[in-house]
Amino acid sequence: MSDGKSPLELIATTVQVLSVVAGVVVSVLSFNATRQKEADARRQEAEKPFVELRRTIYLETVKTAAIIANPEDRTPGEVAKAKRRFRELYVAELSMVEAPDVARKMVELAAAVDPELRQLSPAQRAALDLAHALGESYATRPAEK
Repeated sequence: MSDGKSPLELIATTVQVLSVVAGVVVSVLSFNATRQKEADARRQEAEKPFVELRRTIYLETVKTAAIIANPEDRTPGEVAKAKRRFRELYVAELSMVEAPDVARKMVELAAAVDPELRQLSPAQRAALDLAHALGESYATRPAEK
C-alpha cells in the first residue's frame, strides 16, 4: 500500500471499476440483442410476400385437390379442368413455394387419383425444374436492399 489508500478505498475503487465494466458489458449485450431483433423484423418483413404467395397457392392447391379427389360431385369438365390446373400448379407455381413434404404429397395424390398426372412431358419437367430452382434461389439468397 505504497499509495496510501486504505483497504476500504481500494475496495470502493475496485467496485467502481467493476461497475463500469459490467455497465459496458450490459450495454454491448443490449445493443446486440436490439440489432438481432431488428434484423429478425426486417427478415420477416422481407419474407411476407413469399409467405403470402405460398398461402395463396396452397389454398388453390387444396381446392383443386378437393375437386379431383371427389369427382363424383363434379361434372367431367370440372374434373378435367381441375386435373389440368393440378398439373399446372405442380409443375410451376406450387413447385416454387412448396416444402419438400408437400411435393411428396402432391405425387401421392396424383398416383391415387390419376397416375397420368405423374407423367410429365419434357417441357413440363423443365418447368418443374425451373420452379424448384427459383424457389431455392429465393430461399438461399439474402434479400436485396
